[in-house]
Amino acid sequence: MPTARAASRPLEGIQVIELAHLIAGPYCGQMLADEGANVIKIEPPGGELTRHRPPARQAQEGEVTAYYASLNRGKSSVVLDLKNAEAADILDRLLQGADVFVTNMRSSALERLGIHPDVLHARYPRLVIACISGFGLQNSGEYADRAGLAMVAEAMAGATGLTRDHKGNAVWCGFALGDIMAAVSAHAGILLALRNQERYGVGKVIDVGLVECMLPMVSVALSRAQIEEKSVSDFAGSNNFHGVPYGAFPAADGAVNIGCNRDDFWRRLCAAIGRPELASDPRYATYNDRMRHQHEVHAITESFTRVHTRAEITARLVEFDVPVAGILSMEEVVDDPYLRRRGALCKVEDGFGGTFTLPANPAWLDDDDRVLRVPRLGEQRDAVLGHALSLDAEEIARLEQAGAFGAGRQAGAGESRQKDAVHSA
Repeated sequence: MPTARAASRPLEGIQVIELAHLIAGPYCGQMLADEGANVIKIEPPGGELTRHRPPARQAQEGEVTAYYASLNRGKSSVVLDLKNAEAADILDRLLQGADVFVTNMRSSALERLGIHPDVLHARYPRLVIACISGFGLQNSGEYADRAGLAMVAEAMAGATGLTRDHKGNAVWCGFALGDIMAAVSAHAGILLALRNQERYGVGKVIDVGLVECMLPMVSVALSRAQIEEKSVSDFAGSNNFHGVPYGAFPAADGAVNIGCNRDDFWRRLCAAIGRPELASDPRYATYNDRMRHQHEVHAITESFTRVHTRAEITARLVEFDVPVAGILSMEEVVDDPYLRRRGALCKVEDGFGGTFTLPANPAWLDDDDRVLRVPRLGEQRDAVLGHALSLDAEEIARLEQAGAFGAGRQAGAGESRQKDAVHSA
């Protein structure tokens, strides 16, 4: 819950260099920026991939995509063509003064650019280097430089196998869960490494792979699989251990989630739907009983939910203290009064006169008078180079003439670099 604004944010004074595309790396960097770090985002000429992924909001001065805006608020954007020697030197000088380096480029791309974490760690032993990749840099064998996506990691961690339709077919969850889990894991690793950096003056290479970051999501299922007998359920659906009934059920105006992971919740549900006699019915009285008759339990639950709206179902089940929620659309999430009251949503200026309503940083929900804003491409270049490297306008103009910042966006420039971007979507 938001509290009175602190005198300063916890990471003020921390300098972060971000060289990242898509979701995992940028979300990690955004969390650090929210918490007060000065995050300098290095982008290729034309901008990183998500600047060109529709839908985009158009303005006379340019455009901003929803994809980019959702992951890059509060950062400073600097364009560098890292294939240019002058640009590579600028990055090197920025890293000299940095506390943290965040990247989700592939190992082979980092090697080509001369900034592989092994090289950087030897060069800057104090630097905290967070590398997010599909399968990790160390001990990853044949997977080391394989293309990875969040959905690939979710599959390999077994999470997709647990996300099933009511026929038992595996279904992708529909969003990049693996990327966000990796970003949050890297964020935690960075905070721990900064503590050591502060105490002992040493850095660390944080090697984060998407697959292992997904494993905690399935830890209960993983342990159960090692001791339980084959399921006694007649239901090959979306849930085989959380509870019965448990999951999504159709409503008259959409769907709801209902969870009965305890027998007392089942008894309350029976009372709520006007079927109190089912609570003591030997077919359904206990969890194991309901597991054996899961088809019937789902049919009973659906017979109630189908004829009521989400609001009616929620009000009735809340009255009887049964866990329930209407399944919201993204449009409904934006306007949800509970989320707004919690401070879980924030306004972000898009850089062109508009705003987005986006998730606040759940690790640091604090009242803040800052104006959150998405940077335009290369917008902070001169300010960053002047402040961090003491370059004057004449030197910046010389570097521009030398091609350090590229020659402006060329057709397909962003997409051509997709093969080097990690392992995320």
